[in-house]
Parts: sequence; C-alpha cells; structure tokens
Amino acid sequence: MINLQSLSTFNLYPAVDENEINRIEIEIGFKFPKVFRDLLKLTNGFETKEGVIIFGTDVIFERNQTYEVSEYAQGYLAIGSNGGGKFYLMSSNEDSTELIQVDAGVMNPEFSSMVSQDFIKWINNGAINIDLLDEEDEENCGQLCDLILVNPLRGGATDLKKIQEVFNIKKGLFDLLKGSKQLPFVLMKDIPINLANKNLKELGELSELLKISNVN
Repeated sequence: MINLQSLSTFNLYPAVDENEINRIEIEIGFKFPKVFRDLLKLTNGFETKEGVIIFGTDVIFERNQTYEVSEYAQGYLAIGSNGGGKFYLMSSNEDSTELIQVDAGVMNPEFSSMVSQDFIKWINNGAINIDLLDEEDEENCGQLCDLILVNPLRGGATDLKKIQEVFNIKKGLFDLLKGSKQLPFVLMKDIPINLANKNLKELGELSELLKISNVN
C-alpha cells in the first residue's frame, strides 16, 4: 500500500479515476501494472526535488509513442524518467512490481539498471534517483562513520529489529534494546558512509531516529 505521507514532499497532481486509466490503457494497447494504477488513483504522476518524474495519463501515451518504447523495449511501458536522460520502465503485466531504468538512447531492457524490485516500496522510501546514489558513493568512498540512535523508539523492538536487519547489526536484539534506554546509543562503529546513507534511505521514516557521525 502506498503511504500517503511519503508523497508529502513530492509535486503531486489531481488523481484520476478508473475510466481515465482504462481509456489510456486502450490507447496504449495494454494493461498497466496494478501498482501503477494504484498510484494514479492518488496522484496523476509526480515529480521529486531530485528530478524524478512519474508520468500521468496526460503525457504517458505521448512519451511512449515518441520514444517508440513498444518497438525497442517490447513488453515494457515507460512510466517516468530520472531527469537525467534515463527512462523508468515496468513490464506491461498487471502483476508487475519491478522498476528498471534505461538510457533514452538505448531503450533496451537488456542494458537496464535495477531501480527497485518493489515499485511501492521505492515510492514509500522517497523515489530515490539511483544515479545520485552512485555519485554519493564516489564522493564518500573510503569514509567511515558511526551509526547512532538519537531518538526514542516509537515502535519498540519492532523498529529496532528493522534497523538491525537493514544494517546487518551483529549485536543481539536484547543488547540493542537495553542500550536504547540510554540515548544517544551507538549501534555500529566504523561503517562505510555510502552504505550507511543507502541504508538510511531504505529505512524511510525510521531514519529519523538515527544519525551518522565521526566521519573520517
């Protein structure tokens, strides 16, 4: 389910109904993935501050026709772009959830990059532009940091277990819970900052409980 709160920082547009979605599907020639339909019923596309654009029904047909997506990426639908010359594709399958990106000049899924295996999770985590993550990785290569719990756990052990899983923290959950009673509490030491930033983005709202420090 799409978390409406996760959309609060996006530029949103008036939602569309089933009739409008059905009309565009007929025009394009196949059914949209259900997760994409669910998004359109909340906002007819969106744009993020990082330049990520998800197409609405007003432009999706034109974009797919202009770039001849059905010819060069048969079986796929272009549903957006990253603002840097790359298109987001999803399989033209109602059950599809996987999001990939291809260069606009090489509209071929064989040369794609994986954006997310879960379209809704990608949205709920902020619709991250993976190319910007790559730039951060290069800038922060070799730098280390500590992961620190600075705010009380709202969901108790459930929140902490999620953080433990995402960061692959070796400390036992009992020890982590005990330490979380006295903040700030260092969860991990000397981890690559690029990995820490990537994991924080994956945590979504839970990242607000944490901070990274002691960058070398």
